[in-house]
Amino acid sequence: MWKKTIALGLVAIGLQVSLGASSGNAYEYEDTPTEVADGIQIPKELTLLEDIPYYVIPNALLNKAEGSLSPQTVQVIEAENHWSGAWNWWKIHTDVGDRWIKTAPWQFDTPPPTTINLMTETPLYAKPSENTKPTAALSPQEVQVVDAEKGWFRNSSGTGEVYNPKKWLKIHTTWLGDQWVHLNLDQIGNFYPADQMSYFSNYYYNLKPQFDYQTYQTDGTLSKQFAHVTGKFRTFLGTYYQTETADGVKWTFGGGQPIVAETKIIKRTKPSALYTYPSSQYEDEPKLILTGDLPYFEKTYNEYITNYGYDGDWYHIRTAQGEGWFNPTFAEPEDAVAETATIQLNSPVTALFRYPNTGIILNHGQIGPQTLHPIAAWTDPNGIRWFQINSFVGKSWIRLDPFQDRVILKDRESDMLIQSDSSYQGGFNQNENGAYTDGNESIGYDDKQGEPFLDTAYLARLYQFALSGPDVAGWWTLKNDSGYAFQIKAGDLQARTLWDGKLAKQLKLSSSPDSSSDQGPPFLSLTDIRTLFGATTSLNIGYKDSKVIALSAQQYKINNLQLPPVAADHPLHISGLIYENRNVEFNSTTPGLQITVRNRDLGDTSTTEQVAAMKLLYDLGYSSRLYDISMDHPLQPGMNHLTIRFQVGERIILQRDWDIMNNAK
Repeated sequence: MWKKTIALGLVAIGLQVSLGASSGNAYEYEDTPTEVADGIQIPKELTLLEDIPYYVIPNALLNKAEGSLSPQTVQVIEAENHWSGAWNWWKIHTDVGDRWIKTAPWQFDTPPPTTINLMTETPLYAKPSENTKPTAALSPQEVQVVDAEKGWFRNSSGTGEVYNPKKWLKIHTTWLGDQWVHLNLDQIGNFYPADQMSYFSNYYYNLKPQFDYQTYQTDGTLSKQFAHVTGKFRTFLGTYYQTETADGVKWTFGGGQPIVAETKIIKRTKPSALYTYPSSQYEDEPKLILTGDLPYFEKTYNEYITNYGYDGDWYHIRTAQGEGWFNPTFAEPEDAVAETATIQLNSPVTALFRYPNTGIILNHGQIGPQTLHPIAAWTDPNGIRWFQINSFVGKSWIRLDPFQDRVILKDRESDMLIQSDSSYQGGFNQNENGAYTDGNESIGYDDKQGEPFLDTAYLARLYQFALSGPDVAGWWTLKNDSGYAFQIKAGDLQARTLWDGKLAKQLKLSSSPDSSSDQGPPFLSLTDIRTLFGATTSLNIGYKDSKVIALSAQQYKINNLQLPPVAADHPLHISGLIYENRNVEFNSTTPGLQITVRNRDLGDTSTTEQVAAMKLLYDLGYSSRLYDISMDHPLQPGMNHLTIRFQVGERIILQRDWDIMNNAK
């Protein structure tokens, strides 16, 4: 069973730099929270209204559907909890065992929960129509539900009343029998008692557990307050928290930061900042700085399995030096290390932070382009590197702009620098006939094995290749202005790559290019598109299991490539840094950058090529990584005739012939 949520919020040198193929959509698999079917928040049965595919595991990207269920009623074991308003995975019982289905809200119906809590005075009707007068009104209480209108749980993807429509539910009363109530979707829910102290840094509240989806107005804000959460009203649009404050009972749109009693000591060797509240949101300056170990008697904790932007737990410290709240995120990191690299800041403005990985700018400080010698460095939990420097406002932390700033490793001022950027080329869907289309243009199809094949004429336009052919032997040529070209022939597994018109390599494709029906340019498999175009491909599953393909490319700029004519060392040492910036589609497969050096005098055998070592140094941003590359290339006595080649897949980025004299004794 998947992880459970506690509550819902309302709202040839061969260098490889590759992300590789994704093993599947984590959102749709192990990291997706599900809950056991309880008949209240997760229905125990569904009535399918149309044919629905079923799967062994809850991921249409990792396996194809085993079969399809015709309209019928199925029993639910567990499911994701956003089933009333979005696509949702369900684990169900079937005749072939427990299986998974994925549905949209309009593809099924389901009985209402057996009980709900009315949170405000609610009119009763003898029949589901507001054109009649109410028969009575019920005060807030738990009621038994016996029926509901079809699709009672569905909303729409708009705003206002369309998003929070009213639904008719039939309830049972002891004095009037069965009656109807007309409730907004966020009034259909269940109340659960709670007993929790929480800190509210800045949370909206209403005086009733309802929200106006037309105006989005709220009744107030809880700001910098400790308050007692006494209950949760969980609806199909989210959860409202009943909170006792000094100003009375409020319904907040979040449970705040829960606080629990715990007595321990935090071992510290660096100075520790204490804040007035368990949040740095309103405090640029710490309340005080402590030295030594920190004893705490309570702490906040993360109530949710997933909480974007969570900064970690806060600890309530009380010592003879003073009292306050401590968070390791807002303090000098214990595992910072000495740094020997030089930093070349080229960005117009670089902010100076009090601590790394925070939004707290030290005394509003910022600096311009300059050369820096950091005193320390630290890699945050996301893998991003921070550097500590001595600045005009004191010791501060900076993060580099991976597109402009540069790192110079110690004693490696002559390193080559390679900068990469992603460029989106296009995306297209598979239609109901199985064809891939771009607008009204049909550009591809799946073969019998399910491998997509795309029109090379269309690909040539996307990737800016000139297409010509076929020649008398049947070869089609695709040539790029960079000097790279390749040749393919329909029905032939062999392909050729060229540089400046000369043969670079003969290679075997994964599939033979398929001739088009009009004898035009052949169609190329998605695997071979990655190989010959150096393309990044993304293949996902869309509506009704149709495939969605996105294409992009990684572009490289190679700077400071120094090819010395004379070598005094044996072997010759080559090194550099790669700034890899990738903004790729989900589930992308990306060919790696390869750098090949071979001795032309020794033939074309693989033994003449050397492989560079590649090491990830650290991330510079959420899609930017810095790699260190190095290799030792053996040299023959006297003159060596070398060729250095940079390529992605088989697409050649740059190739240079290089003659170097070996003077080593």
